[in-house]
Amino acid sequence: MAYPKVYIDAMLLNWGDRLFQEPFKHARAQRLPSASMSDEAKRMRDQLARTLRRTPEVMVKITNKASSAQGMGAVRRHLRYISRNGQVELEDQNGDRVAGAEAVRDLARTWQLGGRGIPETSHRREVFNVLLSMPPGTNRQAVRDAARDFAALEFGEGRAYVFAAHDDEAHPHVHLSVQVRGPDGRRLNPRKQDLLRWRERFAEQLRAHGVEANATPRRTRGVTQRYPKQGVAHMLARGEVPMYWQAVANAEQRQARWQSHDGVFAAWREIAQAMAASPARLDREMAVGIADFVQAMPVRRDAPTVINRPQQKEPPRPERMPPERDNRPDDPGPDFDR
Repeated sequence: MAYPKVYIDAMLLNWGDRLFQEPFKHARAQRLPSASMSDEAKRMRDQLARTLRRTPEVMVKITNKASSAQGMGAVRRHLRYISRNGQVELEDQNGDRVAGAEAVRDLARTWQLGGRGIPETSHRREVFNVLLSMPPGTNRQAVRDAARDFAALEFGEGRAYVFAAHDDEAHPHVHLSVQVRGPDGRRLNPRKQDLLRWRERFAEQLRAHGVEANATPRRTRGVTQRYPKQGVAHMLARGEVPMYWQAVANAEQRQARWQSHDGVFAAWREIAQAMAASPARLDREMAVGIADFVQAMPVRRDAPTVINRPQQKEPPRPERMPPERDNRPDDPGPDFDR
């Protein structure tokens, strides 16, 4: 039986928000006017469509650890690194270009002495080093332009920053350094939801520049492996394998991964069932696509076969989702590194 479009839209928004916004906890949905609900439902359908066709995922990562020394000495070293000792041009919040080793040193002196200044040593981060990256083959100029627009939207209230686009590696990426303290003295303190918003906003800017880009949590796509840290990635590129690196998960780890995706499977199943009951042909086709997408998730390929997991018969699509389980563990938090 087909349900009214307003019902399908409401179900889509309810479960879609749980799917794409972490953690997966129930929250009372706010009442939206019909026009607003229709607009939000279209946005959600677009997000689902990008996810189902496996649109490339953006990566946004803060690369400097809060526990390490973060004074002006660390800032100078990072500015030298992202500028390749002045060989790579930097661009600041005003659109001014900084080129050459002497200009980079002048920039560092300006940051140290200007405004409220940056101490030579500090136990807190004085600058956030943010990495914005896309998969190999992405248009590099579009990545640079999207990073410029992203930084202006997110930090353009007077906060000082510079960025540099690196073209010497396969992944097109931009290094963005943002001063923690703004002109009013308030410190930038991004939380998990802020980082999720950074990913979504960077993906939006890439799409505005003609690049297909998506920003979804790893768990939504059934991905069980984290993107390797920068140091690990460099070791792997050199053919070195870290001592702690485990290529194959044991049975207990596979079981834990499977159980941690229960909330994801439940959200995908509810969306598929709602879309399958839609009077719109494209919605019903999307329900079939959801079933295929979930069946191909890496977490399903890596599903445990030994530990307390009964064999399941394959139900027909679009409802061939893993069954719900009780006692779901709390979600550990969002993925911000693709």
